[in-house]
Amino acid sequence: MIGQNFSKTARRVVLPLIAVLLVAVSAAACAVQESNTYPVEIFSEMHYSQSTRMQEPPRLAPVADAVPFVEIGTEDVLEVPEFRERPYDAARARELYRINCATCHGMSGTGDGPAAQHITATHSYWAQTNDSPYVGPADLIEKRATYDQEAMINLITNGVIVMPRFGNLLPEEDIREIATYIYDQNNGVGR
Repeated sequence: MIGQNFSKTARRVVLPLIAVLLVAVSAAACAVQESNTYPVEIFSEMHYSQSTRMQEPPRLAPVADAVPFVEIGTEDVLEVPEFRERPYDAARARELYRINCATCHGMSGTGDGPAAQHITATHSYWAQTNDSPYVGPADLIEKRATYDQEAMINLITNGVIVMPRFGNLLPEEDIREIATYIYDQNNGVGR
């Protein structure tokens, strides 16, 4: 009998005490609030925390010669050049040609580069898939008499048969400089 009375008394005291504690914990959770967050915060949002700021990517400064947008209609802001080019430098163009073109076309431009023998071989991939060997790299000395410079830029940019698309490999100003080097009568291909 004493055990039953004690458990009834304990229930009367303990249950209200637990209820009061739960209310107190809930009130304390609502009172703790970081700035710029929601009123009830059980799990704080990471992007508000100062500790995650170091994990953000660095903010990059604008390009030094960038022009800020001021207003619509100003020619300085909206004028876009037709194509990208730089002043022609024969030495730089020769090096660009040597690195990108001479392997197949040769430094003389006649299609006698070191890779030409492999491209035109009867056991090459081209010959095996097309039942005949590839004709070989173009003679650029002949082609500059046939094509104008813009057509040559288009050929270099878009590629031809086994020649790669240099538009995906080189910037436009490099392609234009290589084409100028091919057509340069004084310092260009074959000189």
